[in-house]
Amino acid sequence: MKSEIKILKLLLSNKEEVFTIKKIAERTGINYRIAYEKIKSLEKENLVKATKTGNTKICKFTNKFDKKVFEAEYERRLDLFKKNKDFLVLYKMLSELNFPFIVLLFGSYAKGKATKHSDIDLLVVCEGKREHKIQEIFDLFPLKIHPTFTKFEDFMKMLKTKEFSVVLEAVKNNIILVGIEDYYRLIENAE
Repeated sequence: MKSEIKILKLLLSNKEEVFTIKKIAERTGINYRIAYEKIKSLEKENLVKATKTGNTKICKFTNKFDKKVFEAEYERRLDLFKKNKDFLVLYKMLSELNFPFIVLLFGSYAKGKATKHSDIDLLVVCEGKREHKIQEIFDLFPLKIHPTFTKFEDFMKMLKTKEFSVVLEAVKNNIILVGIEDYYRLIENAE
């Protein structure tokens, strides 16, 4: 199961990249045969789609949600906290709010290319009347946070239209700070 989580983490972190089984094995440090078997297993669970192209199989995450995806997303978030404790503090502050919302970290921090001058790009999906509560937390934070707020229904509309928007940009490459299950429920309902 650990190998499956490694594979999912790789695919989740690089949604735009094309992966062969060989490339997955190399990037995760998993033996090719084991990677092949785990991809087959993830394919049976409908979490990964492997499409034959010539002599290779191109693997892609399917946006389906289950326990393994939750674990992979949870580990990605923990990896972020290990690299930058500020995100752990922000997460703890946001976790004290008692209403449903989603916070996606995207941009240079999600891609792992942030510098000390980078601002923190966040997409916040919540009910409009709740925005000010979340903004209050951002205002307490000493770093440059650049939040974009959207309502749940607007998030869904932007996902379905496929026109360029901050939502599509954030969905391509993100780390889910708050609301893993809610995020995947919206993604599945938009498809």
